[in-house]
Amino acid sequence: MPKVTYRELISFVWQFMRLQKGTFALIFFLDSFAWSLDALIWPYILHQVIDIFTRFEGDRLAAWQALRWPMIQAACLVLYVEIASRTMGFLMAKAIPKLQAELRMAMFDHVQHHSPRYFNERLAGGLASQITDMTTQVELILQQLFWPILPALSACLLGSVVFWFVSPLFTWILLSWMVVHLGACLLFTRSCDSYEQRHGRAYNTLLGRMVDSLTNNFAVNLFYRFQHEKKVLASFQKEEEKSSIFARRYVEKMRCVLSSFYLIGIFLVMFGALVFSWIHGKISTGGLVQVFATMWSLSIILWTVGSAFPLLFQSFGRIREAYLVMRDPQDLGDQMGAEDLKVRSGEIVFDRVSFHYGEKKLFENKQVHIRGGEKVGLVGFTGSGKSTFINLILRFFPLESGRILIDGQDIAAATLESLRRQIALIPQDPLLFHRTLWENISYGKPETSPDLILKASKLAHCDQFIGRIPGGYEAKVGERGTKLSGGEKQRIAIARALLKDAPILILDEATSALDSVTERYIQDNLEKLMLGRTTLVIAHRLSTLLRMDRILVFDNGKIVEEGSPASLLETGGLYAKMWQMQSHGFLPDTPIWSI
Repeated sequence: MPKVTYRELISFVWQFMRLQKGTFALIFFLDSFAWSLDALIWPYILHQVIDIFTRFEGDRLAAWQALRWPMIQAACLVLYVEIASRTMGFLMAKAIPKLQAELRMAMFDHVQHHSPRYFNERLAGGLASQITDMTTQVELILQQLFWPILPALSACLLGSVVFWFVSPLFTWILLSWMVVHLGACLLFTRSCDSYEQRHGRAYNTLLGRMVDSLTNNFAVNLFYRFQHEKKVLASFQKEEEKSSIFARRYVEKMRCVLSSFYLIGIFLVMFGALVFSWIHGKISTGGLVQVFATMWSLSIILWTVGSAFPLLFQSFGRIREAYLVMRDPQDLGDQMGAEDLKVRSGEIVFDRVSFHYGEKKLFENKQVHIRGGEKVGLVGFTGSGKSTFINLILRFFPLESGRILIDGQDIAAATLESLRRQIALIPQDPLLFHRTLWENISYGKPETSPDLILKASKLAHCDQFIGRIPGGYEAKVGERGTKLSGGEKQRIAIARALLKDAPILILDEATSALDSVTERYIQDNLEKLMLGRTTLVIAHRLSTLLRMDRILVFDNGKIVEEGSPASLLETGGLYAKMWQMQSHGFLPDTPIWSI
């Protein structure tokens, strides 16, 4: 992947800044002008005061009249700088959070639209860290630009103009020193970018690993592997620490070099040209003080800029790493001109579909026809392709070739939102948010009426256990539903699917975590839900598929048998062998004859 350029980063951030370009322009004007005046006018006022003191040395009381104008200038300057600073502060207080919010939501939306495969290969904590890095580091960049870098450049340029009227010599000295100083800063600090990008990558990996360990804390407790997790994390922490130290040491080396330029510049002006000009009467005492004070202010400003440049490029390094998530292509976006999927009967056709998962070839020119309203069971050992078959219908993964049609419409040419709206899935591992029970049940159809939500909850037998929970439907379920049992989570997922009321229903071991009594009640309700709907059911408990219209038997990505449950038992093929193998109605992960 090509390296992320500064132009690309600036272009990305600017598309959000331009929404407030008037505000940011005003911030720059207020800040730059206020600081420039503060750095240049005070020495000029001091110049006037010293010249007045010198001129009225013999009649000091008469000096008060002459001092009135410099005092008015000083009061106006203080007032302007204070008003400008406070105004800029209030503008920044509104502009920065708004900019961060726009950046954060744009990145979150981009990452959210990736396929499950993308998230299977990445740590969620690392992705969250990259999004956070982008917002925090953009703020730091703007802070360094608005104070001190851009105001400092403005002050130095205005200072060179002021020096020209005092003596052109000082203008050339200031400009030369500024070029050398800033050139050295740029020469060194560009490397800070790459070092900090390396540190950002190490930090994001560390955070991702930390979140992964904390998320699986139950397993850590179960196996009492606290020291092991600390040891695993320690290696990533060591890499983060090492990259951070290396980046910081480089910055300190740069500051050592800048100190040399700083001291040479100050002494060159103070004891060289400035003193020489005063001795030869080319500059007054007040002029000497003005130049000295101005140079002292500008030297402090340039030194501040020298310290700010490493921070600026360090932040660029961090956002360069963070921006990489925006380069990851979304493999499941809608095609140009995609139209909404309209489902009438729910017929599903696999037309010469090929799909590989990594190096594993699952489907090759697969042909399948599921009639609208048909109830079809999917059986097979683990890894045979059942879940992939479902995931391809949901368009979780892109096809390598072929088409999947629903009522004659290619799902690849339909909008993803309309496709998912037509399918209700009850997964084996229910997906719950750390939100209220009410929000989790209504997640697929939040605009529906409370009566329908309660009805779906009762049909899924959720109402019973929810009534016993403090807070009822307003109780939060914990991260990934950790406050609920497996059976309770599965009932929430069933209620969610019942409420969605989609024309295509998919059940992936939907009742495997339920006790036999609750399963019997829910199976009756699910069978009512199946009426008139195209239904696909994955089950290892083969007895739950006896009422299916047809069974598809998968083996290594191929459908080796299909037919009604009774006819498959009579043929004595793979399905019949699996039926004989099942213990208490369950199917083992692998066939006995392969062990």
